[in-house]
Amino acid sequence: MKVIGVLGSPRSNGNSSTIARRVLDGARAAGHEVVIYEINKMNVRGCQACRACKDNGVDCILDDDLKPYWKDLHEAGALVVSAVNYAANVNGPMITFMNRHYCLLDKDWKVRLHPGVKLVGVFSQGNPDLDKYVPVYDWFLGDFQNRKMVLVDKIIHSARMPQEQADALLERAYQVGLSL
Repeated sequence: MKVIGVLGSPRSNGNSSTIARRVLDGARAAGHEVVIYEINKMNVRGCQACRACKDNGVDCILDDDLKPYWKDLHEAGALVVSAVNYAANVNGPMITFMNRHYCLLDKDWKVRLHPGVKLVGVFSQGNPDLDKYVPVYDWFLGDFQNRKMVLVDKIIHSARMPQEQADALLERAYQVGLSL
């Protein structure tokens, strides 16, 4: 199975990216093919409301670095998305990424992606209250679930958690990847 990781942190080795990479390590150890996209290193434009996707039943036609992603997504069995929390929300580049999935709905609002793609969300925040931004993360992941993806796990990290708790989170992430 192909597993796609979309890392949203501007820091390749930041907390959310590190945890997401552990999920992907587990997926790789389970024998899955892993493809990684780092949004901060890519040229990704926002949706232009051109309606080419709706009118023609195709993936987004924008000529940017997401072009290969659409092909990978149609072949994937799982999608791992990670984001940092800035100003009480998912960081901007990942919201832009989420919005681009508008193209997966045809003109009759039917989903053009095979159902059942497994979804894992990984989030990192400064606030020690791990429940503080759950509604934000649910909103973000909900857009993918509206494309018939199935949420497997939502992993939330706080930069203020004790090291032993962070280590346990990394182990949990690895186990989630193994289970995909």
